[in-house]
Amino acid sequence: MLQKTFSKLGLSSATHTVYMRLLEKGSCSAHQLADWTDLRRTSVYDHLKVLIQKGLVVERYDQGKRIFSVDDPQNLPKLLDENIESLKKEREMVASLIPTLLNGGNALEPKMKFYSGIEGVRHVLNDFKWQHNVETLSMWPIKEMIGILGSDFFEDLNKRRIKQNVSIRGIWPLGRGADIKAHPYMGTGKEFLREIREAPRHMKWDMGYWIYADKVAFISSSKEAFGFTIHSKEFCDLMKIQFESVWSQSKKIKPNHAYTDPWINKVYTTFGKQIPR
Repeated sequence: MLQKTFSKLGLSSATHTVYMRLLEKGSCSAHQLADWTDLRRTSVYDHLKVLIQKGLVVERYDQGKRIFSVDDPQNLPKLLDENIESLKKEREMVASLIPTLLNGGNALEPKMKFYSGIEGVRHVLNDFKWQHNVETLSMWPIKEMIGILGSDFFEDLNKRRIKQNVSIRGIWPLGRGADIKAHPYMGTGKEFLREIREAPRHMKWDMGYWIYADKVAFISSSKEAFGFTIHSKEFCDLMKIQFESVWSQSKKIKPNHAYTDPWINKVYTTFGKQIPR
């Protein structure tokens, strides 16, 4: 039940097992815990020591015997809060070092990274999860891309994108756009921070790209399943010229509020934000 939480706290599955048995059985000895968990008594003591240090378990003596029980369950969320604060401080420290790290290397040289397979393709796009307050440009055979990466992946990506104020101007090939009824997270309009146009009939392509933050991410078709990113301002500028040329020739896709409003309303409610119209 709490195994993922314990993992996030750096606690082992065995430590989680000991905690859950204590939660289930109440006060008991290490010997009893060893019987209930199939762990050696010496190992049980090791896990109890960790739990006591974390403030999750307390120890007392009853007629000369060491008895253990779960401390206030509210200590668990408090421990998570402490970890969050610690991670925030670590993040601030790392962020402060970025200029030094960049200056220490040849940061102006173009960088190219290649990834193969479906997981590699997902890895390429996961970089978008770190973007904030930027405009991006994309040319996607989106119907095929959803088929490659899955609806859940794109829905999560769009939730994060909207939350982090990452806007899109996108171009889809004619007849290969997203089925908005099946995929309402692909809606257009101010609330989606997305404007989509449909390319002219004679323009067809199978590979997609996304331009953002001096990078271009390329994603292959399902037949080949690979992706790569190029980090180069000069290359981005060149791709932007190509994008704007196609954009000017493409036809705007109108929003379909009947299918998209329920999804976007729920997203903004979750974020506690007002929907822009």
